[in-house]
Amino acid sequence: MDLTPAIVNQFIAESFPLTVDSGYSCIELEPGTAVARLAFDPDNVRPGGIVPGPAVFGLADISLWFAIFTEIGIEPMAVTSDLTIHFLRPAIGSALLARCAVTKVGKRLAHGEIRIWEEGGDPDRLIAFASGAYVLPDSG
Repeated sequence: MDLTPAIVNQFIAESFPLTVDSGYSCIELEPGTAVARLAFDPDNVRPGGIVPGPAVFGLADISLWFAIFTEIGIEPMAVTSDLTIHFLRPAIGSALLARCAVTKVGKRLAHGEIRIWEEGGDPDRLIAFASGAYVLPDSG
């Protein structure tokens, strides 16, 4: 079975419905990469219409998880080991996209880099940049 955004979105809707309720979704998958989306919710913003940092952080985290799925299959027990994010400018009044590229998959860890920008905007005009790792479940 080829992994598609629809399959990933169905998995998260069934396994982690709060993720979907919070506006996160998978919109693109290719080997070693994924694009996740955070819908804009005017009821969940900071003053000035700014998308809150924890929501942006969550987008980075989930995009890394989705990208790892393209390498190892859907794995609910792959969990965040670390994630470092650099906020470059505020996201004001728009949905966000995050593209994660897996940089390495080992026996116990998978690493990736994430670029986040405003939907409809220039992907090179970043809101944030992140890198992180997921611990992979023991396959033995």
